[in-house]
Amino acid sequence: MNGGGALHDIDPPGATMTLRRRTTPTAPAPRPPRGRAPEAAQLLLLARRFADCAPDAAHDLFADAFGLYGARHFGTAPDPAAADLAAVSWWHGPTVRQPAPRPRRGRRTAAAPAGPVRGGAGRHRKREASAQPATEQQATERRAAARLLLARPLVTADGPQAAALTLIHRHAQWLTERFAELLGYRLIVGAGFARLVKAELGPGADRPLLLDGTAGTPARYAALAVTLCAVLLGPDRWAPDQLAARSAELCAEGAIPVDGPELAAAVRQLTEWRVLVELPERWCGVDQELAAALAAACRPAQPEDPPVPRTTIPVAVRRRLAETPVLLVQELTALEREWLWESREREAELFADFLGLVAEIRAEGVALLDPAGELTDLRLPGPGPLAEAALVLVERLVEELRPAPEPAAPVGVPIAEALIDGILGDVADEWHPEEQGPELGEEAERRRAHLADRAAFRREVLGLLHRAGLIAPAPASAGGRGGWLLLAPAARYAEEFCGLPAGGTGRHSRR
Repeated sequence: MNGGGALHDIDPPGATMTLRRRTTPTAPAPRPPRGRAPEAAQLLLLARRFADCAPDAAHDLFADAFGLYGARHFGTAPDPAAADLAAVSWWHGPTVRQPAPRPRRGRRTAAAPAGPVRGGAGRHRKREASAQPATEQQATERRAAARLLLARPLVTADGPQAAALTLIHRHAQWLTERFAELLGYRLIVGAGFARLVKAELGPGADRPLLLDGTAGTPARYAALAVTLCAVLLGPDRWAPDQLAARSAELCAEGAIPVDGPELAAAVRQLTEWRVLVELPERWCGVDQELAAALAAACRPAQPEDPPVPRTTIPVAVRRRLAETPVLLVQELTALEREWLWESREREAELFADFLGLVAEIRAEGVALLDPAGELTDLRLPGPGPLAEAALVLVERLVEELRPAPEPAAPVGVPIAEALIDGILGDVADEWHPEEQGPELGEEAERRRAHLADRAAFRREVLGLLHRAGLIAPAPASAGGRGGWLLLAPAARYAEEFCGLPAGGTGRHSRR
């Protein structure tokens, strides 16, 4: 017998003896591409585009290519009687006044709750759900499943929302038809996952993918596309480090500048998405069906592409209502504005039934609000120093800059840079970062950490307000600096309008 062999199944004397060699498992030979070569080729093209992008453009490209961004909505709603005031401006209409805590010297303040407080008699309790009529319970389940998919377009059987997958499977046909009809979104439901393929958001969407807790970089996005390409064309399981090595080969063949750490992060991301499953001895199994679903439609439009048929006006407008905090009518075409205004009551009922969102309609546009405060990837009002400072800044900017009531009140008014600096200086004074001592608590320490770099703090606060749709970049002036515009929806967070602008009171305030 050759060295290294082992005897198995030794029969009694006189019978035939079978020899078997114990071997070390080797990687299976790659299977044929199974018709996925076109998708894989597009992923390699996408990786090259990522590698050539600036960071902000890479975020937009990822959102457009993969469609895995969440929805974004305000979490506070006005009185129901003030929902549809199409002739009233946000500048001068009802508000949802949310006073922010004003921490003073030596005073501890409790942290704001992360979401709405629900008592034991909440609508999600099983004993109440079981008492509902079948049709009402069915509508509630469908709405919950649709809300989850809009907020988290990828749901897997062993991911954070695994319990909801049964609900999605139960109503898969209805959800598929409804998403396609209302938003033009494709819903892919597999045995262990559900993936909602969203449409492109376009430039400036600012919906980055968080890789290892930080916003992705062009190189990391490129590594993710290359690694997914390798998975699509590869076997159903990979030996340790074999996938990263194969991805590195694809990068070298395509001259894609990606290094080992980015490829390792891509493998971790695919594992988090459950495309890769850890097996014994550090092997990785592949969910090929999920990999194909992730690669679906991963080809955003390019300048050289021929024009594609325009989507219908209702679908185009609904997408913007469903995904963004505020839709201003000035952003729509004349036909889109006409359709939205004529059908606003019907559309408000539609979104309330489908997603549980409440429409706030004003002269400048429409905002869909989520009273539960769940259907959003950012919160305002919200917990933490940034959200608190942003709310204070918005309130005081409206006090200073709100235009007088007139038929042609502008949607946006310019903000002087000195005014922003003055208000944030007042906020810093109120927070008193120079105080020391553990008696101030963790919240004071977080405020102090944010104020350590005033320039970064200013950028982060303005960035939050921009993502929320309350300020917008101003057109560049002759000097080359654009600055910011305060938008009318910001007034929904300020005091009720009662006359002329009040003017600043803090020692830093400047007009």
